[in-house]
Amino acid sequence: MKRDEELNIILRIKDGDTALYNRLVVEHSPKILALVRGVVGNQEDAEEISQDVFVKAFFSLKSFRGECSFSTWLYRIAYNMSITAARKKKRVSVQIDSVANISDNSEEQRIETKEMENKFNILYKAVDNLHPEERFIILSFYNYQKSIKEISEITGISESNVKVKLHRIKKRLGVLIGDKIDLCYG
Repeated sequence: MKRDEELNIILRIKDGDTALYNRLVVEHSPKILALVRGVVGNQEDAEEISQDVFVKAFFSLKSFRGECSFSTWLYRIAYNMSITAARKKKRVSVQIDSVANISDNSEEQRIETKEMENKFNILYKAVDNLHPEERFIILSFYNYQKSIKEISEITGISESNVKVKLHRIKKRLGVLIGDKIDLCYG
């Protein structure tokens, strides 16, 4: 959905055509769910928080001024609610996505697949040990391909501070992982 179309829908919702809000929910819910799941670590909590995000956004829509994109505004709400939930839970785990099965079942490929799964497990366990804000930043940048600017807008942290935090997080992950896996940086 284009920004102009989105702003038009928001104006119409503010004018009372609340049924249009469902279009925004359908458009943004997969990304919001993924973002929240990355912070809180499990699907059930992520679904509940995501619903709460859309409810809060609906009732706060009058405060949306269009200075940033609707998605950035919505991500900010999701980020804040996710961090709050993560702090309440204290123990947050990252949902580990399983590695896709390889159709050719040769022994060499099974060994490579198992090694890759082990590397992912080590990496995700290290990410799991990060503070929720750090986890959000690293997952947003690498998993959700958010730019430094977008992460800055969502978190309220300056762009330069986001860059510094990303650098420190990568360094910290290197320490947490140690020599358990060989990471290639490109």
